[in-house]
Amino acid sequence: QHPVDGLIYPDRFIGLAEKYSLINVLTGKVLEQACIQAKVWQQAGYELKVAVNVSMDNLASLDFQDVVVALAAKAGIAPNKIVLEITESQLMGDIRVSLEILTRLRLKRFHLSIDDFGTGHSSLSQLRDIPFDELKIDQGFVRDMGHAEDALAIVCAVVGLGHALSLAVTAEGVETEGQRERLAAMGCDEAQGFLFSAPMDPAAFARHFRATC
Repeated sequence: QHPVDGLIYPDRFIGLAEKYSLINVLTGKVLEQACIQAKVWQQAGYELKVAVNVSMDNLASLDFQDVVVALAAKAGIAPNKIVLEITESQLMGDIRVSLEILTRLRLKRFHLSIDDFGTGHSSLSQLRDIPFDELKIDQGFVRDMGHAEDALAIVCAVVGLGHALSLAVTAEGVETEGQRERLAAMGCDEAQGFLFSAPMDPAAFARHFRATC
């Protein structure tokens, strides 16, 4: 939230942060704020998980695990309240170091999620080998499933695949009640999108949570 330019979306600055080796610093700041906010919500009685996107550049850093563990401990938040989301398109290539770090984080009880699934062409062996807890269906398939049979078939197949691998499945970009009903009929576990709320800051979220939950 820039004081002059207003809300600046991640696609404007994540690439630059990665290009100039600033992504670890940026992710560390975001994780720190997320852990602190998670603790505030916990103290208010909101039993929520807080998800943070991480870059494969973060997972190439051998001390990333220690940073995540230390930030959660400093905030006094349980690791299972923090979800680390990795975009599927980033999983392609050699991930041996990243796999080791992800496995260690999972053993520490942090939750792991694969984001935007269906867009990155990851192999089934990667889904098998990386200890994810959750699979998130890309919003493009969710948006198109009402008028495109192939998109509907893909969403249905992904829900089945996720459950076969013992993963929770979340649909992204849900905007209509019809989409929600179709996803529920498929057995999709959770949904996120404008049907439920637009993005909002923590204070606005607290008001929204009290009014709707």
